Amino acid sequence: MKDKSLAKEINERLDQILDIRSEIKRMNADLTDDVKLNNMQTGKATTKQEALDIVEEMVDRIKEELNEITNNGKNVKDIFTNKYYINDTMQDKELIRKQNRNQPTNPNAEYISWNNKSN
Repeated sequence: MKDKSLAKEINERLDQILDIRSEIKRMNADLTDDVKLNNMQTGKATTKQEALDIVEEMVDRIKEELNEITNNGKNVKDIFTNKYYINDTMQDKELIRKQNRNQPTNPNAEYISWNNKSN
């Protein structure tokens, strides 16, 4: 992590939040409220709401990390206002490619996998 710029660290965490939010939307759309799920980490049965709560906790942890690395926003003044910033089009293309393949770009995605017990 010492090789990464602060802006890159922040962007990676923000991307993780977006990926998790996308997963939450997918779960809401794909699963009924009464579905029984199996937590892949613990093997225990859980409800859709419990699964969503776990995923929200992941978002909260990432927000805590953001607050920690930014000193609650105090050490990031003007970090994203560089008028000479050039967008990394290669990274953008990679993100679009992954989204089009429907594969999560979130490194924590393995922890938000759930099995539908009714299958």
